[in-house]
Amino acid sequence: MRKLSIALLTLLLAYGISLAQPTAPTLRIVTEDPNLPSELFYGDIKVKPLRLRPGTNTPITINDHDFFVQQQYIDFLDRQPEAGGFAAWKKVLDDCQNAFAHHSEVQFAQCDRIAVSASFFLSDEFRAKGYFVYRYYRATLDRLPKYAEIKPDMRAVTGLTGDERIAKQNAFADAWVTRSEFAQKYPASLGTADLVNQLEATSKVTLANKAQFLIDNAGKTQAQIVRAFVESHEVTARFYNEAFVAMQYFGYLRRDPDADGFAAWLRVLDANPADARVMIWGFIYSTEYTKNRF
Repeated sequence: MRKLSIALLTLLLAYGISLAQPTAPTLRIVTEDPNLPSELFYGDIKVKPLRLRPGTNTPITINDHDFFVQQQYIDFLDRQPEAGGFAAWKKVLDDCQNAFAHHSEVQFAQCDRIAVSASFFLSDEFRAKGYFVYRYYRATLDRLPKYAEIKPDMRAVTGLTGDERIAKQNAFADAWVTRSEFAQKYPASLGTADLVNQLEATSKVTLANKAQFLIDNAGKTQAQIVRAFVESHEVTARFYNEAFVAMQYFGYLRRDPDADGFAAWLRVLDANPADARVMIWGFIYSTEYTKNRF
C-alpha cells in the first residue's frame, strides 16, 4: 500500500498536480488611473461598492443624476468632471420632464440621459482623445483596439490645457511609429509614396487628392506622415460609426466588444447614421451596465 501511495504521488507531481490545500482568494484593488476611482476584486470577482450619501444611509446609484453625469466624464473623457460642466449637465437632467425616457425615443430627445451621454462622444474633447487614438489602430493596423490598450492611450493624450493636449498628441504620434506592431508592418525605409500606398491598402481608404497629400508631406518624418493620414477627412469619415459603437463597449461596459454584438450595432448605426439613440438606449439600460457594473 505504501509503495502504491508513493507511486501515485510521483505520478501526480509529474503532471504538475499539487496536493496542497487551495488558498482563499484575496482582495485586490485595481487602479487604472490614480486620478480616477479604483476597482475592488475578490479574486477575479468584481466587488460592487456600496455608495452612500454623506451623513446618510441613502445609497447612490447609476439612476441618480449626479452619479450618472460623473460617470460620463470618467468613462468617455477619462477624467473627473470640472465643476461648471458637471453642474450644467446635471441641470439638464434635473430639468428634463423625463430624464430616463425608458419608453420614448423622441419626446425627450434634447434632455434625457441618452442625449446627455451622446454629447460626450460627440464632444471635441472626445474626438481629440478617444477617436484620435482609435483611428491609429484602425487606419494603420486594421484592427480594433482592445479595452486594455485604448484606455491608457486615451490617458496618454489627456491634457489640462489645449497646449498640453497638443504636446501629448505629438508625443503619442512619435511613439506610435516605434511600436513593434507598427514597425513590423511599415519599415522605416519606406518612402513617402510607398508608405501612403500601404496605409491606403491597410485602411481601405483612398485619399481624394493623393497627389497634393504627397506634395504637402514630402520630406516629413514617418510619424508626421502617418498622423496626416490618420487625421485626413477620408479616414475620419471612414471609421466614425464603428468608433461610436466600439466606445459603447469601452465606455459603458469596460470591456472588448463581442464580434456579433459589435457587428449588429454597427448595422443599426450605419442604417440610421443620424440617430444613435437606439444604440445608446440599448447600452445604458442593459443589465450589464445597470446591474452588473454598478
